[in-house]
Amino acid sequence: MFLERNPRRVAEDFYAATKIPSSAFSSDGKIVFNAGSHFIHNDYDIYNNLIETMVLSEPDAPIALTLTSPLGQRYTAYFINKYKYQDGFVLIGPYTRQDLARISQFEICFYNNQTLDLIGASLLRTPIKNQSTCYSLNVRRALDYIHSNYKNPISLGEMVEFLNLNKSYFCTLFKQETGKTFTTYLNQVRIEKSKRYLAQNNCSVLEVALSVGFSSQNYFTTTFKRMLNMTPVQYRRQASL
Repeated sequence: MFLERNPRRVAEDFYAATKIPSSAFSSDGKIVFNAGSHFIHNDYDIYNNLIETMVLSEPDAPIALTLTSPLGQRYTAYFINKYKYQDGFVLIGPYTRQDLARISQFEICFYNNQTLDLIGASLLRTPIKNQSTCYSLNVRRALDYIHSNYKNPISLGEMVEFLNLNKSYFCTLFKQETGKTFTTYLNQVRIEKSKRYLAQNNCSVLEVALSVGFSSQNYFTTTFKRMLNMTPVQYRRQASL
């Protein structure tokens, strides 16, 4: 089944997962999203040729076009919806055969559309057993922000302001892709970090709580016990055995 998605979201996801330059365009060739540089090899002619070809495509034209530079750098443009070209298109590149090999070995999944099918890799929306889930660009940015700032007070309002997203939309997206609410995920990160402090030094429980971003010892202890079925003090004793 072909899952309809807008070009921007596909380009965001693809770049977040692969770091291969990706751009999204409306059907008339206006760029709506860009990540990475398509011009690191100065292949301006290929870039412009692909955009012009996609804009002027007839309804029965091929869904995708790949051009290769003299140095072997590949660029692919394709319509995001093979049934409705007016939904726009995505341009990917430069990439090489080595990039294809690298991508095909990733322990990630992709949304179920034609992003990588067109350049030789398999796309799955549902996570495969023993593989990690892939995330959209906004969720990935949120996770990076959490892991970089968990020691500081982080509110949902601060996060959506950082991402410039609607709060309701972000909460739905985050829960859909991680399986957890924003607060639950943040607390899990903090609890995991606290386990190392509890096991490796003699800081008080309050000091540990504050060092990983909790505002009070009581909230830290309650959260710790709910997640691990033991108190921080019990965990410290167990870790010292």
